[in-house]
Amino acid sequence: MELNLKDFARDFTDLTKQTAVENDTSVEQQFTEDVLEYIREEGAAVSPELFYCVNKDCTRPTEADYYKINAFDYSESAGILDLFITIYIEAEGLAELTKNRIEQAHNALAHFLTKCVKDDKMFQKYLAEDPEVAEVVGTINEEFKNKNVSLIRFFVLSNGHLKVDYNSPSEIKIGETEYDFEFNIWDISAIRNSEIASQKDGAINIDFETEYANSIQCLEMSENGGVKSYLAIMPAVILARVYKQYKTRLLNQNVRNYLGGTIKVNKGMAKTLREDPAMFFAYNNGISSTATDVRLREEGGRIYITNVTNWQIVNGGQTTNTIYSMYSRNFDLKNAYVTLKISEINFEEEKKKSQAISDIARYANSQTQIKESDLAANIEYMLRLDEISKSEWTPANSARKNTQWFFERMRGQYDNAKGEPRTKKAKDFVAQHPRKQRFTKTDIAKWEMAWDMRPDIASKGGEQSFDFFHKTQLKVDNIVADRNYFHHLIAKAIIYQSIGNICKQNGIKGYINIICNYVLSTLAWKSRGNLDLDYVWNHQEIHPSLRATIEQAADIVNKYNMKLGQEGLNPSVKAKRDTFWKDITLRMVALPELDKALLAVNEEELTAESQAKIEQFEKLPSDTWRQLAIWGKDAKKLSLLERKKLDHAYALSNADKKLPFNIITDVMDIYKKSQDLGYTPQATLFDGE
Repeated sequence: MELNLKDFARDFTDLTKQTAVENDTSVEQQFTEDVLEYIREEGAAVSPELFYCVNKDCTRPTEADYYKINAFDYSESAGILDLFITIYIEAEGLAELTKNRIEQAHNALAHFLTKCVKDDKMFQKYLAEDPEVAEVVGTINEEFKNKNVSLIRFFVLSNGHLKVDYNSPSEIKIGETEYDFEFNIWDISAIRNSEIASQKDGAINIDFETEYANSIQCLEMSENGGVKSYLAIMPAVILARVYKQYKTRLLNQNVRNYLGGTIKVNKGMAKTLREDPAMFFAYNNGISSTATDVRLREEGGRIYITNVTNWQIVNGGQTTNTIYSMYSRNFDLKNAYVTLKISEINFEEEKKKSQAISDIARYANSQTQIKESDLAANIEYMLRLDEISKSEWTPANSARKNTQWFFERMRGQYDNAKGEPRTKKAKDFVAQHPRKQRFTKTDIAKWEMAWDMRPDIASKGGEQSFDFFHKTQLKVDNIVADRNYFHHLIAKAIIYQSIGNICKQNGIKGYINIICNYVLSTLAWKSRGNLDLDYVWNHQEIHPSLRATIEQAADIVNKYNMKLGQEGLNPSVKAKRDTFWKDITLRMVALPELDKALLAVNEEELTAESQAKIEQFEKLPSDTWRQLAIWGKDAKKLSLLERKKLDHAYALSNADKKLPFNIITDVMDIYKKSQDLGYTPQATLFDGE
């Protein structure tokens, strides 16, 4: 049973306050993060992240120089800049979100943006006060200076209820230049609607006659190779209403996200819908979609589609989103129609179904070129990685014991698998698959590019780094995704996350992503690609000896970033050039050599004595290490750290894991020491003992 708006607002606010206490953050920022999760899930923005900045010199939002921002996102490839502001209202019951507050929020964001673009002192001010803010300010300034921004979107997030319509302009003026502009309001009602949509079955099943009082006339093609096709004429208004209900869940199988009103063809579509909607059908190539079941009705010799099951638009997301955008701005679309092709896929095998969807997307008519990397979600590498991530568990005695790393091959998989929010099932799912262990194909590209000593590529952002990764490593190197590859990939992720955490613990605020990319590359360089990744996977954390190296390397990159900033240069821009890596390596020369315990050992290079140790270790049953740990504790002969090493050896051996040589060396030394201290083995002895 769905909660009414008042009860939903109360429950949502209570949960936000509780989570804020647990996370030791402000209620306003926790509310912002909670709403951003809905926005990410719906695809309303690509990857917004918390970013708080307010003009501390102002005491009231009505002051002329007041500015504020709670979150930020920027898509470099599409030129879309998203700025978010939160209006959190402390009140009993359901608070009202007034037009006056919305105007103040709009002005606060607009003033922040204008200051970033026009006020050269803004960057220097925050470089001294808060480098994290300076990074965003500098990036915005640089992107506008280079004329890369073509669409600006403001988002107002609030726990209040907007009771009247709010109309915003379609353009915004920064200085003397006008930009395409969108204004979005996520009040408590919009949040509730998104919650209701997320609770529904992941499959999109449309009953056109019941839900939309319409049926779609079509032509039926004969079935061929497990696929049956239908060609129809879809009223633009019906398509917009379906999209309004399901948003980007309708595009989950689509090979690319909506690129906004910035691409030339999208602007052309919008102009046609605005000025001459009757010609839209003639100008537009239409949309291509898939379904697992299509229901028909015959009447007067004509065939009508009445129901579709598992409906997904695989090509035509630009058209769909542009139609919805114009519909939501109240343009009259009653004379606009679009060609619709539905391919009913009857394959039961998931692999064949995915391949069919990929091929349809590849060969369908499109208004913008589909790059090969767009189709990578369904290649063998991705499918295999998806399969492994769903079956592989972290080691029982590790820092993240008995959890899984969740590979979100297709957008929305994580939330669909989690199910209905705020239920025990959802909580259990998150406990088993923590959000920090969710990763996407762009995350993979970033880690792999940095490890491949191309931090300049990794610093270009998810979209561009993935494109490069796909064209080089995936296509040229033919990477085989097996369990060992997955373990090493996650090890790189853990190191990457650890670098970020260490930076924050040491008070480094700005350019964290750049530092993570360049420090990971430094570790790959200094270890010659031979860092012991098995250790990181087995322990789900970095080796303690690695922390000091990371701290020194991070400090070197951070100081270089600050030096560039003081010279009036933007580190975010510089880091995307290969010359930046050369500058960093020159500064890393003084970094001490890595401890040999951090390196993986090639058994072919081991000495005869080392090989003998491995052979002796393998002859002993795994229970030896548990017995020895118990003896060491009872006899007070072994330290806690020594006993923990034995515990780890026991756990890893029992889990049939291959132990790194440094662990084998440690436990064999402890074993020999214990014998000297009076321990009598209860298992097979060394040869000659």
